Amino acid sequence: MASLTSTGYVLQTQNDWFAQERQFYLDIDPLWNLDASTPDGLKMAHDAEIFYALDETLQQAYNSKDPNKAKGADLDIVCSLTGTIRSNGSASSVQLTFAATPGTPIPKGNRFESVTTGSRWTTDQAVTADSLGAATVNATCTVVGPTQADHDTITRIVDVVAGLSGVTNADPATPGTDAQTNEQLRVTRATAVGRPGNNQIDSTYGELYAVPGVRRVKIYENDTDSAAVSVDNPHGLPRKSYAVIVDGGTNEDIAMAIYLKKNPGPLLYQAGTPFEVEVTSPKYPTNKKVIRASRPIYVDMLPVIHVVNDGTLPANADQLIKEAMMEYAAGDLIPADVGFKISGFDIGETVPFSTIFTPVNKVIGAYGNSYVDLPSSSLNGVQANAVIAYNQMSRWTESNITVVIT
Repeated sequence: MASLTSTGYVLQTQNDWFAQERQFYLDIDPLWNLDASTPDGLKMAHDAEIFYALDETLQQAYNSKDPNKAKGADLDIVCSLTGTIRSNGSASSVQLTFAATPGTPIPKGNRFESVTTGSRWTTDQAVTADSLGAATVNATCTVVGPTQADHDTITRIVDVVAGLSGVTNADPATPGTDAQTNEQLRVTRATAVGRPGNNQIDSTYGELYAVPGVRRVKIYENDTDSAAVSVDNPHGLPRKSYAVIVDGGTNEDIAMAIYLKKNPGPLLYQAGTPFEVEVTSPKYPTNKKVIRASRPIYVDMLPVIHVVNDGTLPANADQLIKEAMMEYAAGDLIPADVGFKISGFDIGETVPFSTIFTPVNKVIGAYGNSYVDLPSSSLNGVQANAVIAYNQMSRWTESNITVVIT
């Protein structure tokens, strides 16, 4: 039967159960007829199946207490012990630019709409048009998931504001994410375990990943007395400083998370696209602090894929390839048990040229012998890796993916 050992739960196979019961019969009478057509033979097969099913149930109960093996609701319970909650997904985000009468206030939560997809976006915070009548603010899609919006497509004002005459998005939206898989939740839990601690980088990571809508986080630290580039300060940060770069979430929530974990003294360096928020202590209302952090500098990926069709590809193969590439970039294409790319491309992570063929081959490999024409394919105009700096992050949108099938 199954047993608990120093290495964990050891499952007994159905064949082992069958052989064990068969031996019990033969120990009584070596000439016992145990052919599969006899009642005793059928009973042995039935018992082996039932006992094995019971062992599997016990194994599931055992695994439910192990964060590396638990699944579904069991994993949610284990993760809740360390304050980690499964993300139900995050909404896409975008920066909106307004044209208005100088001094016009645009309130938080004001809605705008894409003229191409009908998706709606709400401002993350209130903003006031400057003396030139311009203002910029981050906005979030009203639905969770990887909603896309190409540049200059969010131009319709849903909630009319006196003095506001126009809106647009100069850059495409950064796609959100779907609900976390079991494997992605395990990665988040491993990061968030340090959240209860204070005044350390790990606890700041944990606090930031607990912010609704946050997708990716990078924290860089220079604890030396020099701003010179060195082994201990590879990115040339100012002396005694650290830089927090966050993708997703609102500025206010991110600033509060940093405030709760920040060490007294060190400089908050804005390494990417900067923002700052004045935070009020939740315990001492008279204590206020300006928190400075950054968004990653987004680098749009422009892959061109040339596929030679052997005649077996479906008519919508180009769309299937685009969808697969988007899933791959988000970390949703490859099963976690394969062992790579389960969280997509992180902040500061270079995109290898060869990696763009993984989702392509997954699509075309399901059909005949079609193949990628390498000399005609490229990534951002060249056949080389897309180098992403420490304060940058690759941004993937379907409209920037070109698929040519011949």
